[in-house]
Amino acid sequence: MKLCISSFGFTTEKIANEVSKLVGKSLENINIAIINEAATGLSKEKNKRWLIKELSNIEKYIGGNIDFINFLAYDKEEIDARMDNADIIYLVGGKQHILSELFRKTNTVDLFEKYANTKVLMGTSAGSMALCKQITSERFWKERYNLEKSEVIKNPELGLVNFSIVPHYMRKDHLKWTKDFLEDVLKDNEYPVYAITDEQAVFYNDGNIYFVGGNVDSFGKNFK
Repeated sequence: MKLCISSFGFTTEKIANEVSKLVGKSLENINIAIINEAATGLSKEKNKRWLIKELSNIEKYIGGNIDFINFLAYDKEEIDARMDNADIIYLVGGKQHILSELFRKTNTVDLFEKYANTKVLMGTSAGSMALCKQITSERFWKERYNLEKSEVIKNPELGLVNFSIVPHYMRKDHLKWTKDFLEDVLKDNEYPVYAITDEQAVFYNDGNIYFVGGNVDSFGKNFK
């Protein structure tokens, strides 16, 4: 199983080159299929300029076919065919928890389990979190999002790997979520949580976890 768990996708050449190695193809020959429903779930007041920037980074680095998979417009057979045609299945971020609900609503969870073994799955922000384990800390959800844990786990994430992330670490609009805050609210989490900046990514290659973009702060029980 091969995954790239990131905050904002192809923000650096190092991330792009590492993705190329993971796929086993040069960047100019990689095909990518983009799942964008989490971004479309954001309110009309939310500026979507970030989305244009993220997609432009894909176009900058990826030279093969770029496709979009609309899980609400296509039937499962078409979704399967479009996923199969890609080297990278790319989950854009946006409104949290929409993707986990969407995949269950469309009965496509098994497709991610299937293609996790033959493709590279790549996520950004909420898209990355959908691929990972659900954060279990009650206080994390309450203090960061004012949500009860029971509200979150109605549609658990895919849980393809035994860790989770906190995206956009130390970005200007996230500065209040400091290392001390995360150490406190995640100290009882049952597995590692990696806090990554927009220039970092966590790579998972058949059980081997490694980081691109410098040292990553880790939280939770028995973190690596």
